[in-house]
Amino acid sequence: MKLLEVLDFGSRELTEYSSDPEFESFILLEEATGKSRGEILLDEENIKKEYFFIFKSYLTRRKKGEPWQYIVGKTNFLGFDIFIEKGVFIPRAETEFMTVSSIRRLKEFDNPRVLEIGCGTGAISIAIASNIKGVKIVATDVSKEAVSLCKKNVDYHNLGSRIDIIRADLLDCFDNSGTFDVVISNPPYISEKDLKKLDIVVKNEPMLALDGGCRGVSIINKILDGSSHKLKSGGCIFIELDGSNIPYLEVPESINYSICNDQFGKNRILYGIKT
Repeated sequence: MKLLEVLDFGSRELTEYSSDPEFESFILLEEATGKSRGEILLDEENIKKEYFFIFKSYLTRRKKGEPWQYIVGKTNFLGFDIFIEKGVFIPRAETEFMTVSSIRRLKEFDNPRVLEIGCGTGAISIAIASNIKGVKIVATDVSKEAVSLCKKNVDYHNLGSRIDIIRADLLDCFDNSGTFDVVISNPPYISEKDLKKLDIVVKNEPMLALDGGCRGVSIINKILDGSSHKLKSGGCIFIELDGSNIPYLEVPESINYSICNDQFGKNRILYGIKT
């Protein structure tokens, strides 16, 4: 088969398993053959048997519910290549929007100090460090796998001098108050009842990064409480959430906040300023 025929074959195979089978077939075929999108579109030669075998193995894994990012071992976040490994949460487009919002706000600070709670792959910290001059970031995660992967991504982008990575549970490792200009987090925010309704692809990701407790706000409220002490006066907090979390938020009086929509028009970001 020609590469375009293989691409179409993959799209048909994934039709029942993906919301965008054409895109995912392209991604998996690029990985299997080592060819770029343009090369796949222009190449009129038959696919090598070994490449077709690899491609079909990728399709099998994807049809079993494994996210394509785990299969290819990478994704893109705001233009940055980010390594992905099973056991670590995959960054989403919604998180890109929150990160851009924080970058715009951070440009108003001189040499800001930022705390990212639950850094996962390190995508947020990498985007911020690459866009904000003089920033110093502390990125934390309770997961050993996430901390290891975050270090790998930070080193790949040569940002080790600007991002300190610590294995810690939320803000437990910080003693000093008024330490940070910005706190940012994409914490677990799915309620226990909604976890059961998740798509099989999402269920392949670590529950530690998804489970927000009874009403989805267990971790969010702990971050809000701790941030009220760790933020400097005038400092900001950005937390990704779901609209269903809003009635159960426990925002300290010292934080003036609003809920902002993401690029899809959904309540997605808590933005607050420490008084």
